[in-house]
Amino acid sequence: MGDIVTVVSAALSVLGAIVAGVMTTWSARRNAMFEHRLAAERHEASKAEQAQEVISRYREPLLLAAFNLQSRLHNAVGGVYLAEYLNHEDEDERRYARDYTVYVLADYLCWVEIIRRDLRFLDLGDEDSNRTFNRHLTLVGTAFSSLKLPGTHFRLFKGQQRAIGELMIETANGRADSMTYPAFCARLDQSLEFRRWFRRLLDDVAEIVAQDWAGNERLLRAQHALIDLIDFLDPARTRLPDDRAKLAEAAPAPSQAAAPVVV
Repeated sequence: MGDIVTVVSAALSVLGAIVAGVMTTWSARRNAMFEHRLAAERHEASKAEQAQEVISRYREPLLLAAFNLQSRLHNAVGGVYLAEYLNHEDEDERRYARDYTVYVLADYLCWVEIIRRDLRFLDLGDEDSNRTFNRHLTLVGTAFSSLKLPGTHFRLFKGQQRAIGELMIETANGRADSMTYPAFCARLDQSLEFRRWFRRLLDDVAEIVAQDWAGNERLLRAQHALIDLIDFLDPARTRLPDDRAKLAEAAPAPSQAAAPVVV
């Protein structure tokens, strides 16, 4: 009888040890899964915070640059300001009409280059948003670089776009920013090498006025792509004026010509 009790006790001890081992393993695994889930949640929260920081840092200047460029293109193709002021009797007015048109393009390319340098891609928190954002940037760049669109005025290949963007970058306190308009004008006057990159674009401004609606299709396509980019970055229309109409696909009748926008 004593032997049976001893055997049963030993068996129960072994079984208890097995059960305890299984429970310990299960508990450890559950804790590990819990810790992994917490780590993943913290990572996603951190990623979301980083995305918000990135957005707040780059969205506003990119939005403003895109808006200023689309506004200038809208006015250049569909308005009367450029045609009038490129031939103004006042030299300062003529220069502003020409130089600022080139500046807003260079300013936009600068912010695109800053984003490309600092972030490689703008992490908006999910792959779909990243993909859509990059597609919008690509469409704007392609409108300016395409060989399929008529005319050569304001055509810039991708390497030229990046080069102009790089030339416009100014760094202070470890942060990249875009050159201001006064600094841009000063560099045009003071540096032949700097002006060399913009000489053709400065001449191209007059070509916009010389071309008809069809001849300015490149600028029309770029303006459409910029509006799409702006709508993506500011869908609620809270950060920029609600003045973001796309140029018509064809020239409007004289009585329906678009009014000048911000100059």
